Amino acid sequence: MRISLVLPICLIVLFCGSARAKRFDTRCKLVRELGRVGIPNDHLLGQWVCLIEKVSNRDTRAFVVTPSGKKYYGLYQIPSRWCRSGKKGGECNIACESLLDDDIADDTACAVDIFHKEGFKYWNQWTVRCKNDDTITKEIYKCPDLNSPRSSPERELYADRLRKRRRLVRSKAQYIRQVYGVHA
Repeated sequence: MRISLVLPICLIVLFCGSARAKRFDTRCKLVRELGRVGIPNDHLLGQWVCLIEKVSNRDTRAFVVTPSGKKYYGLYQIPSRWCRSGKKGGECNIACESLLDDDIADDTACAVDIFHKEGFKYWNQWTVRCKNDDTITKEIYKCPDLNSPRSSPERELYADRLRKRRRLVRSKAQYIRQVYGVHA
């Protein structure tokens, strides 16, 4: 009986001690990592960074248990409804413990699933502290990795419109050549 209680406790201590976690020192490091795991450099990037800062202070080990017993895990403070303790499960089919390590790819995939189903409004802290606030969005574009002429969402949108106009002009020019039999 005693051994059956000691073994699980030892495994939990061993797991917790071996799981590596990360706290992103700066917004720029967080932005770089978000890009690496697939968050696009678009108009929502600042919202993701704001959400992460407000709910977990950029710490992958963040773990909260509310007085009512609800548990929230990791960088995005994902509720236990989306994961399962000890094994894969929940709506994201992920183990809750994997939301507390330094690999944010699986955390981000789950957060993106939540976003697609519920929107940012799912996270109360985003609604209270990030919605209608573009301060962080403006700040992250000062990061060296994002400080290129084509980095900001506004510049990307302008460049996309310019490309569409050029295609339209080319297609009109081709049409005129065909109608009038003019060959370039």
